[in-house]
Amino acid sequence: MLLIVLIGAVQFALVHHARNVANTATAEGARLAAGEGNSLLDGAVRTRSVLEAGLGRTGAAFAVTAEDHGETVATRASGEYRLFIPWVSNLTLPIQSSSEVRKEGFRSGP
Repeated sequence: MLLIVLIGAVQFALVHHARNVANTATAEGARLAAGEGNSLLDGAVRTRSVLEAGLGRTGAAFAVTAEDHGETVATRASGEYRLFIPWVSNLTLPIQSSSEVRKEGFRSGP
């Protein structure tokens, strides 16, 4: 019984880590893309690099998009995280994250 609880706790921690990495990746990508002189591609590349740094091959399989919404920039990442539970094979959980950041730049006016 203790072993089952221990495996469950470790699995929960790994899924929580994967969600945090996805949230950080989209936030970093949106922040970069919203910066003056940067493009949506720069934000998407940054999102992908953070995902791969934090999740390895799992992060490389995530779908990444960056969109311009006029005053804001949004990045999204979605993918499947494979659970490691020994007696269950090929069980995955969907992980999705998105971030939206206001564009930087000079705005005339008061």
